Amino acid sequence: MNGVIQSYQEQIEILPSNTSALTFQKDCIRTRSANCCGWLQHSEGSPLYKILEGGKYEVTFNANVTSATAGQVALGLFMDGILLPGTTVIIPVTTAGNYTNVSFNKIVPICCRGDATLTIQSVSSVLIGATTGATSTTTQIPVIQNANLTITRLS
Repeated sequence: MNGVIQSYQEQIEILPSNTSALTFQKDCIRTRSANCCGWLQHSEGSPLYKILEGGKYEVTFNANVTSATAGQVALGLFMDGILLPGTTVIIPVTTAGNYTNVSFNKIVPICCRGDATLTIQSVSSVLIGATTGATSTTTQIPVIQNANLTITRLS
């Protein structure tokens, strides 16, 4: 039973903090198996994507991102409140209001008898610099527009 959901946030959204989740205003594609009676629970306008069945899921995200102040902005995919490795995108904002497009693609396994809640949210601090001597830096509050999230059930 494969399925897909695709959601977007077209309008500019300023997240409340540098740890907040992004809400998606509209589900533009949603197969019948990706509804509250299938493998997924999601309400339009919510940041939460509740996967109800174990399996492998492909998560794809892209957005235009900036901040109101110069500094680092970071977003990532969280599962049950924990940042998944390989999904952090870091944006250096040198001029407030200048957008950068970011994206990631991740295969997420969920235990066969498990469930999980996925969110796209801001990452509060990142390492900046070379591998030796990198500095932990607090991120700025993201400003996001034209965000797109797709979750596809692979198996």
